Amino acid sequence: MVKLTRRLAVYVGSLLVLISLYTLTYRWGMAVYEGESRTWYQSLELVVQSMTTTGYGQDAPWETLEMTALVLLVQVTGIVYVAVAIPQFVVPWLETLVQPTPPEEIDRIEDHIVVVGYTALCDTLVEELEAEETLYVILEDDEDRARQLYEDDRVVLYGDPTSDDTLEAASLEAATAVVVDATEREFVSTVLAIEGRDPAAQVFVLVTDPERARYFRYAGVDEVLSPKHRLGKALGDRVRTIIAPAPEGEVTLGEEVDLTEFYVDPDAELFGEAMAATRELEETGATVVGAWLRGDFVTELSEHAHVDENTSLLVAGTESVLEAVADRAGSSGSPYRPTEEPVVVVGAGLVGRTAAGTLERAGLETTVVDRESDEIVDVVGDATEEETLLDAEIEDAGTIVLALEDDDEAILVALTASALNPALEVLVGATTAGSVRTLRAAGADHVLALPNVAGRMIALRAFDRETMPLSEQLQLRQVAAAGLAGSEVEPATIREETDCIVIGLVRGEEYRSDVHRTRLDEGDSLVIAGTDDQIDRFRETYADE
Repeated sequence: MVKLTRRLAVYVGSLLVLISLYTLTYRWGMAVYEGESRTWYQSLELVVQSMTTTGYGQDAPWETLEMTALVLLVQVTGIVYVAVAIPQFVVPWLETLVQPTPPEEIDRIEDHIVVVGYTALCDTLVEELEAEETLYVILEDDEDRARQLYEDDRVVLYGDPTSDDTLEAASLEAATAVVVDATEREFVSTVLAIEGRDPAAQVFVLVTDPERARYFRYAGVDEVLSPKHRLGKALGDRVRTIIAPAPEGEVTLGEEVDLTEFYVDPDAELFGEAMAATRELEETGATVVGAWLRGDFVTELSEHAHVDENTSLLVAGTESVLEAVADRAGSSGSPYRPTEEPVVVVGAGLVGRTAAGTLERAGLETTVVDRESDEIVDVVGDATEEETLLDAEIEDAGTIVLALEDDDEAILVALTASALNPALEVLVGATTAGSVRTLRAAGADHVLALPNVAGRMIALRAFDRETMPLSEQLQLRQVAAAGLAGSEVEPATIREETDCIVIGLVRGEEYRSDVHRTRLDEGDSLVIAGTDDQIDRFRETYADE
């Protein structure tokens, strides 16, 4: 709006100067060349008539070339000014008339989430809130941003978040939590205003620079969250093994059963659906063991989270069954692989440093590569160059983690690393969700986008949701279930009572992946997945008659 006003001022000012100049010139020209005198207002009238193409009155036609040329110039100038005015001023003005005005008041609400400073990092949070029908309101003091959010059907309140009136309109005292996204703008004064109005408010703040976290803590914030730190930890966790190796002598899965990870293609019907909807894949006879959901491995497929580009499903089944899953997921899938060492981490910023620390604490051999020398950097150089990756012994590595600030650079490194070691597992932390597809096309096996990881982090904190600790790895076991002999297998009931996931049934030399309502005979055993405690609970419940 300010730019439009400035343009309008320049336009009107230049137009007035030009009309004045033409008026003086026309009056002088009529006296000199036509031999007829005109008053200044007669000259002004003719100039305006000519520029607006409304006519010339008694002065037309002119007898001299000079006056004819002058009038032609006035006419052309008028047309040009009209042509400029339409796109520069008329159209924008009409747009302002039809543009929706972001609301400055909303209906009274409670048990909601207040979001201050909405950016892409909050997209996932808002999607989860809408999925579970939790109320929220976004406070935005920038009119253009507020209007855009309003047009995108977000619940937005336009106003100064430090103002008592705005906080009152947002029903602050009745809110479950306040999320302040301070990754792009400074909101310390807003936090102080919130704490001053409602000291009991549960406030979470997102920051890019952990050095600034202390100021928000001083202001009374409950928790300061670092999305980049969370992304780094998620990348480190993604490398670690989630299916524990079988103890020596333990009966495990036969060769009939494979574990495969599937991404859901954006064009597939399941993309964008609730995670619980992925259970539809079990209609093929497969079993969804769990899923990597924006950095967390979960076995509970919730209605509150949705399948997106950062989601991969861990599915168990026979080869033919998994082919049917691939058709419905829209991706070929890749065999599940346990952790493969050594691990090369490219990037020593906050994301890379956190990922490397997570891997080292897990006891994994790690090599860190960065352009700048640092105490944690093992190889200094440009990772887009083959020589640098060879110095990091990429040919002998099992996994590479790309934690770079630039997604375009990550694409080049992924291409180079995959060319040097085709068997390498490539994990990438992307700065934008829009880069995920390109990174996968460049050879990345798994990609986590910062906005999606950040949104899930906020949701976990705000609602105290739990994820499976990686210290509690899943076990896949073939277990006798004499207590179920003669009855029909109900996987849902077994899971409800023991938390174990039924994957299949072994009867003699035969393996069956679809076991729902299958009658269990003496000597049959079930293939199940669960933690040590869950499998012990299964044995206690079903091992004996």
